Amino acid sequence: MRKIYFVFTLLFSASFLFAQHTLPIYEPFDGVVGSLASQKGWTGNLTPGNGAQVTDYALSYTGLPLNLTSKSVLYGNQPSGGTQALGFDAQTGTVYASFLFEVSSIPLSLANSRYNFGYGSSTTGGTFAGCFYVVPTGETKFKIGFNGTNQQPSEANTTVEEYDLNKTIMIVMAYTPGAAGAGAVSGWINPEAATFGGTAPAPRFANVAGGNAATVASVFIRSGNNTNPMVIDELRVGTSWADVTSYNVPLPVAITGLSLSNKNNVSRLEWESKSEVNFDKYVVLFSENSVDYKEVGSVKGRGSNVAYSFEYAHKGNAFFKLKMVDKDGQFKYSGVLHARAAGDFAVVAAPNPFSHQITLYNLPSGINAITLYGANGARLKMANVNEGNYSLSAPNLPAGKYYVTVMNNGKLVYSKPFMKLQ
Repeated sequence: MRKIYFVFTLLFSASFLFAQHTLPIYEPFDGVVGSLASQKGWTGNLTPGNGAQVTDYALSYTGLPLNLTSKSVLYGNQPSGGTQALGFDAQTGTVYASFLFEVSSIPLSLANSRYNFGYGSSTTGGTFAGCFYVVPTGETKFKIGFNGTNQQPSEANTTVEEYDLNKTIMIVMAYTPGAAGAGAVSGWINPEAATFGGTAPAPRFANVAGGNAATVASVFIRSGNNTNPMVIDELRVGTSWADVTSYNVPLPVAITGLSLSNKNNVSRLEWESKSEVNFDKYVVLFSENSVDYKEVGSVKGRGSNVAYSFEYAHKGNAFFKLKMVDKDGQFKYSGVLHARAAGDFAVVAAPNPFSHQITLYNLPSGINAITLYGANGARLKMANVNEGNYSLSAPNLPAGKYYVTVMNNGKLVYSKPFMKLQ
């Protein structure tokens, strides 16, 4: 995960929930890195490099339970690959779906604003209905739209506001089947966490008509070359709002409020347990480069609804994460948090090697021109940002060597090589 100072909920889960393809379904995309097709019942193109690809990266949303084994799926703007569908028992009533997504780049042709996610009438797709759209408005901005069928959404069913690249957005959709255009979809964008697990609030777009599917038996994602490159994660499908905004599987440990502060070169981690079942301890791991970690202490679990803290003194920049260990020895990791020591303003970038993105920390005040170069010196990506932290997303690049530079107000302040994993 790439959030630096944040509050979020972390949860463990089992990954066998798709076996019977009955609703509700939870898909954290925690399978093998590579083609999504054939994993947990997904259908689609099996050709290497085509279709949706499971990637070792995860998205989070405040208040939404998150599986620590979660990865994500990268898809869109590919030469081929068509659609990938996940089938389930056919439904004649309303079916809800929720997911997190980020758009990593906008195709050169802004006409490539097609449906990216939707419902299908058969277990392998069939007639597409209840579709979600990313509608580019420029090279770094897009709008969100909904339609009852796989046709461009009307202006009335498209957001007025524009959204930025590389920002996590939560979508909830509800499709009610109906043949011959009688179906309808409703859509929510970034719903409030206070509604999760309860009753659905008023949708942003309600009963958008046009669907031609009399039954719903799958959800699908679309990877063809006329869709936008994007990452999707934490997919839930069910028959109610509560099904797709809550998590009711018993969990060994759940924590919330994980945060990090730094004063006088002493970093303080704080978190709270929501539940601890057969749980042993929290191991605190420390790194100076976000790659090589060492244990610097541990805190024994004391039960549910307990506030914890841990302090550690260090010089310079530092990275922390929790290793949460069950009594049977199994363990999971939290996300990484970054601490900047007092008086230390050097630019830091991590991880190296990287698989999806590079986060630059401590960017100085002024205009920072960030550039990603290929090994041959070709300029691949640029961004002008202000001080603070910035995540440079590059999920579609092949494995190999790259370079990142930062020019602050015209002066070079950072230049390092990076290796990208496959």
